[in-house]
Amino acid sequence: MTAESYPVRARPPQPARHGWTAGPVCSMVAGSVLALAATGLLTGGAGLIWAGQTQRHDGYLTSGTTTYTTRGYALTTESLGLHAGRWDWLSSMVGKVRVHIEAPGTARPVFVGIAPAAAATRYLAGTPYATVTGIGDSTVYTSHPGTGKPTAPQRAGIWAAQVSGTGPQTLTWTPRDGDWMVVVMNRAVTPGLTVRASAGATVPALPWIAVGLLGGGLLLAVGGGLLIALAVRRASAPASASPGPPARAGTGPAG
Repeated sequence: MTAESYPVRARPPQPARHGWTAGPVCSMVAGSVLALAATGLLTGGAGLIWAGQTQRHDGYLTSGTTTYTTRGYALTTESLGLHAGRWDWLSSMVGKVRVHIEAPGTARPVFVGIAPAAAATRYLAGTPYATVTGIGDSTVYTSHPGTGKPTAPQRAGIWAAQVSGTGPQTLTWTPRDGDWMVVVMNRAVTPGLTVRASAGATVPALPWIAVGLLGGGLLLAVGGGLLIALAVRRASAPASASPGPPARAGTGPAG
């Protein structure tokens, strides 16, 4: 009896794994993140262009007009920190600042001035006044109690820019490095004040900022779209057959 070898039938080819495996999923996630970032940049750039077209008046980007009131001697802004640091970005970001004040229903002259925050705080120390933050419905008042009366603002000698008179008053100032405060009060230094105020600024770099945001958004949108398309293509690609294991020789029954 001789032993004869019989071949063992090879397994059929196995389909390759495909669909939403780790590779396509990671590509889809990365593409979605880039698309989301692109949406933010494009929205920001479009918003700056819209603001530049709709809120520009005489070259200024101007806020809405808000009514402010106090029973004290003055209304002030909070300390406005403008610190250019090593690079002077102020001249490109903010060219000039403009504050427009009206005192409706009164013929009393008003005073508007901007001074270093520390000097303005010392000038009003011990007197009742209010600091305002926010615009419109978001306005918040911080009251400063006191019993004193400030000296006439024209004699304070602290102002970087000032204007006073009856009727509407407009203060224009070129920003400088430092902490600053805007002060509004009756020129005759009497308590009780109600004004309508708006603020504006020229922004020389606004067009370049808008273009930069739009350009960055477009680049991210293209990158995100390519990653998403690649993920979909890889996940939907037809399966390719992979060869089964090699045939193994078997030993038949001895004859």
